[in-house]
Amino acid sequence: MKKTILVVLCSFALTACSTMQPPRYASSVDNVIKLKEFDGAKAQVTSLTQTAEFSATCRLMGPIEPADGLTIPEFITKAINDEFKMASIYHADGHAITGDIKNIEFSSSSGLTNGYWDIGVILNSSNGQSLEASNKYTFKSGFDAVTACNATADALTPAVQDLIKMAINHPDFSKLIVN
Repeated sequence: MKKTILVVLCSFALTACSTMQPPRYASSVDNVIKLKEFDGAKAQVTSLTQTAEFSATCRLMGPIEPADGLTIPEFITKAINDEFKMASIYHADGHAITGDIKNIEFSSSSGLTNGYWDIGVILNSSNGQSLEASNKYTFKSGFDAVTACNATADALTPAVQDLIKMAINHPDFSKLIVN
């Protein structure tokens, strides 16, 4: 009996320590097309901070952490810069954009089998302009922890794509990157 309890506890401890990793960021065709409208603009995101409190733990499975050892702010910074590069507006000597993640949270069990990522940022340009953008991305997660947490990790990329879409479609976005 003691052996059985020990095996069950060890199994639980091992499964409760998994790290779910979303895939690497992939640029959104829609975002790149929109950014190409700013032909001639030069910009780069130099850094994002995260003042918002964030728990990366998904149920009892463990944390959700971006691929390649990136933090969430680094993941979003790289994502925006990847979009800029694909649209040919990324330039190290362009407007330097910094910012802050003012809100970030996820749920793998909203409505039992749905989930969401809710992310909000403030972006500041070296030219003195700024804007706020936020997005709540919803998705099907699943009932059991393994399925739901993996679905939540997988949903980070489309959630960030949609956040970027909200930012670049903001009426004041051009003021961040154009003189």
